[in-house]
Formats: sequence, C-alpha cells, structure tokens
Amino acid sequence: MPTPKLEGFFSSESTPDRVVSIRYEPEIVYFEQARGRQCLNFDFLLTNLTDRDIAIRFIKAAAYDKSGHLLTFRYVNRNAVGPSGLDTTCVLRIPAKETVDLYNPFVDFPCEPSIAELRYTFTFAESDGSREYYNGNVIVQPVVYEQQTPLQIPMRGLLTIIDGHDYLSHHRRFAMHLIRQVTQGAFSCNFSRYGLDFAVIGEDGNLAQMKPAEYEANRDFHFTDIRKSYTDGALVYAPAAGKVVEAVSNLADLYDSTFDTDLAIQEGRMHEIAGNRIIIQHTETEFSHLLHLEQNSLLVSEGDSVQVGQPVARIGFSGTATVYSHLHYQLMSGRDFLQSEALPVMFSDVILVRGATHVHEETVSLETGDFLLA
Repeated sequence: MPTPKLEGFFSSESTPDRVVSIRYEPEIVYFEQARGRQCLNFDFLLTNLTDRDIAIRFIKAAAYDKSGHLLTFRYVNRNAVGPSGLDTTCVLRIPAKETVDLYNPFVDFPCEPSIAELRYTFTFAESDGSREYYNGNVIVQPVVYEQQTPLQIPMRGLLTIIDGHDYLSHHRRFAMHLIRQVTQGAFSCNFSRYGLDFAVIGEDGNLAQMKPAEYEANRDFHFTDIRKSYTDGALVYAPAAGKVVEAVSNLADLYDSTFDTDLAIQEGRMHEIAGNRIIIQHTETEFSHLLHLEQNSLLVSEGDSVQVGQPVARIGFSGTATVYSHLHYQLMSGRDFLQSEALPVMFSDVILVRGATHVHEETVSLETGDFLLA
C-alpha cells in the first residue's frame, strides 16, 4: 500500500515574492489533552509586507508523525454556498503594512495517532484576484504539557464552566498585537489562553435567584442584580498546597458600575483587570491565579502557606468580571499574569454531571458548558 503524501496539495514551496510575514505565538505550543481529543491553542500573527491589501485565500494544515508520515490534514478556503469556512476565521484580508491576529482554525485532532509536527500552508492573493502567493512551510511542533501539580476544583457544590477557552471563547479572543500597542507592551501574552470561569448552580438549577417574571429580563446574562447570583459570595478553596505570593483585596466590587479599561491603561493599572486576587505558587513554574474575588474577603495573606482545600477567599465582582459573577481560574508559568505564559490545566478527582449520570474522572480538562460536582 502507498503511504499518503499529497505533495501537490501540501507543497513545501513558497512563491519567491514574499508578501506576508507569518509567525505564531506562544513560542511553545501545547497539545491540551481533552476528552478523546488533543487540542491546540495558539495564534498566528500575519504582517502584510506590501503597500496594498492582501487577501487570504486558503489555509491548510498537514499533521505528521515523528517519522514524517502524513497522518491527517485540515483546510479552510472560500468554497461554499454562503459564508465559507474561511469566513469563520474572521480574517479575510490583511491591510497594507499592517498586522492581523489569526486564531489557529484547526483546534483539535484525534488523540491517536500521536502528532509530532504540523505544517501550515497559506495562499494569499491580490485583492482583485490578479495574482496568488503561496507560503508552504510554516512548521509548528506541539508538545504535551506535563503538569507537575495535582489540582482540585477550587469551589464546592454543583458548578458549571460558564466560559472556557474553546475556539469561540472570549478567553481566546485577545488580539495581542493590538493589546500590546494600546498598553505600551504591558501585556506580553494572552494570559487567559487556558482560562476557566467557574459559576455556581443553585438548587433551582439556575445561575441566579430569579422569579419566573424575571427570566426574560435576565437572558444573555443581563442580570437585574448580580448580587442574586449564586456565585456571589461563594467560598474559594486552594486547588493545591503552595505559598501565597500575591494577595490583593482592596479593589471595589463593581456591582453598579463598569471597569474603566481605558483609564486603567492610561494610569498604568492594568493588573486591576483581575480585580481582587490570590496567586499561589505550587512549584517553580506553576502558579494558580484566582481572580475576581470579593473586596476584603481574603482569608490568607501574602507569604502564607496554604494546604489543598483550604478556604482562601470569597467571590465578588471586582475587576473586569463585568457580565456575570464567576471565579476566573488559570494556571500560569509565573506570578505576573501580564508577563507569564498560560498553561494547560488538568483537575484531579472530578465528578462530571451529565444529566442524571455522574461520571468520575481521575484527571480531566474542563470545557465550556461542563457541569461538575465538587
């Protein structure tokens, strides 16, 4: 039997005229081990090197094993009746001399076989379609992140992940080249790349206390009073043992106002987007970030040692919580969330709630829409 190559479809050649510079971030791309899938979470930065607009026509990815055998492929183009697959990337053209963020459109693959390398190929074109340009050799070599710290769910009760870090999540939607410009480089990376928003489900099965007459008014998280959220005031627990390296509790809960991001940028207060927070160092390179805590609710101080399951604070509405009450959790490589890299995260001893069925997972990654009992 022949070995698949598809060399014409995945040519490594590039057009001599280089019209677009392509790079990706973060520098290390991780495969996140999801349920039955290996997921990718990284972005491309495309810079138009010309003085005219350049259109994106085709994006392809070929996956290879460690011996160089072609395993599978993905692609998006303009072939459709109605909005095409390429339209879903939200980037169809690159303005002259500008940079655009392109979120990697191929976000998951089967767990087996193991992928050692992905080769991305791009086809660009003049806006009038008069000429095409081909870049066939953008190599990404993802690795599986080996988490050092066993982590427990940092809340209790019936919970949901109201927003995870899937392809359409707002945690993914950070146009970093723009953010770096407007913040004068305060951000080095998308700190929320693997972020999870935990929220409490009440005994009535809802996110907040509501009378039937309020249901319509509360659609789309338009809660009439965020204090009625079952998450508001809920306890937060240390997900693992460690040392508290940052504890901020003086910021107001913005129940009746909105965080002024523009003013925070002007005044150099970008860390306040996290609101009141606790950062726990578990190892030299693993830090739990617990964000949007209630003002003056912290039960620990900077320098304290904490044990797994120890109550550390309550959830409030500080920083850019903005839409719904939640605990934002992320695992990072360092203390400073504006300058550290986000890390994939697995939780241990998790009970997933699937309708009337409870499924125990020894270790599992969590996704938008998950229900869990902790």
